[in-house]
Amino acid sequence: MVLGSLCGLWLLGEIVVRIVCDLPVRTDFYGSIPRGGIAALQKRVGIRVNPGDTYIHLGWIADPKQDRYTVWRQGQDGRFRRLGRTRYGSFLVRNLLPDTTYTFRVSSVSGAVEETLFARTLEARSHESYRPVIEGGWHTLFHPREHGDYLNDHAIYQSGDGRWHIVGITAFGSGDFSKERYFAHGVGDAFPFQNDRTMTELPPVADQGRLAWAPCVVRANDQYYMWYSPHTAYCQTSPGGSTWQERPELAFRPAFAQFRDPMVLQVGQGQWLMYATARHGLFSAVDIYQSFDAERWQYIRSALRTGLGCERAAPQGSTESPFVFEYAGGYYLSVTYNNDSFFFDAMLLPLKVWRDKESYNDTLVFSSGNPYDFGTYRGRKRPSSLVVTLRAHAPEYIEHDGRWYLTSCGWPWVASVTHGEAAWAELRFERQERRKQRSEP
Repeated sequence: MVLGSLCGLWLLGEIVVRIVCDLPVRTDFYGSIPRGGIAALQKRVGIRVNPGDTYIHLGWIADPKQDRYTVWRQGQDGRFRRLGRTRYGSFLVRNLLPDTTYTFRVSSVSGAVEETLFARTLEARSHESYRPVIEGGWHTLFHPREHGDYLNDHAIYQSGDGRWHIVGITAFGSGDFSKERYFAHGVGDAFPFQNDRTMTELPPVADQGRLAWAPCVVRANDQYYMWYSPHTAYCQTSPGGSTWQERPELAFRPAFAQFRDPMVLQVGQGQWLMYATARHGLFSAVDIYQSFDAERWQYIRSALRTGLGCERAAPQGSTESPFVFEYAGGYYLSVTYNNDSFFFDAMLLPLKVWRDKESYNDTLVFSSGNPYDFGTYRGRKRPSSLVVTLRAHAPEYIEHDGRWYLTSCGWPWVASVTHGEAAWAELRFERQERRKQRSEP
């Protein structure tokens, strides 16, 4: 009886905290494309192809609530055979031969999408996997003083005039997510600095009177875009990367709860992917949104899923600060894997209690032969695409002059790698045998 009551109270706590965490969240399957604009964009965009050596990704504008899409492939006998169905504008075809032409057909139930197209895979590439390793010690890159006391999740980029910038979460104090309402901004003439030089602080950006978390800066369409969160994808643009203007017409609501920490990667000509923290039911994930102009986005799939056996499944999402980069023909997804699973951890956070402080620096790196799917993570003791665990919080990965670097940051009251500053370290890659992954739809 007592045990049953305790289990009931525990379950009630889990449900209540998850409901409270989701109260600020409003979701929308259409992303930033209004229903009335879908038909015109479907005709304008058509079916876009992004090929690899053993995969081809087909992308289009979808109407996920009203339509369904079927993908077919033509065989050597000339007949089309169905590969699968989807309600999103994305289909990943795997296990193909390199340097080979394939014929596909994409059709929708409504007839709004009907196209037959040829697509060719790339020449064969090495499928060796590499393990990133932190080399040497950490060096201070930027520590805000005038407009905040620390730097958390951030973005590093080079502006049109050649200078290097950092923009990131800040506030006064030792770290309180409810007070983080603009980004600290630093600038320097080189990256990384040597001889203990650090970036110069500039006035903050994205000061709109609301929460401002985890910026990402990408250059497209002859301008710079800064995407940030939480719970909504907000956007600012800049002609040269130095001064920024809010673009409220580009903001959009996510498809699933706990959207934050967006990161944008260009994967082909006129094709971009946005990776973001998410939660699907009990488990955390990294979701992907797709764009063909770097401005309008639709949800297409999860890049990384977690399931039974995973170490953490927090109400506010555990797969934080996703970052995807390409190295030696493969793709790598980095997530800072913290916020423990149960409701009391979420309740302790406003009190600045973190039960396992070292987990704040628990960054997992996964590998894949394509940027769309890194599989399902069910814990370190089960097979997955995990290649390494790094001791860093919310790292950025930067390639410059043939060398690789990563950064670390965080709240001073819990971080142990840094103490309010953003720091950098060198990164090297060790070759290892790529583990074969089970294909998932």
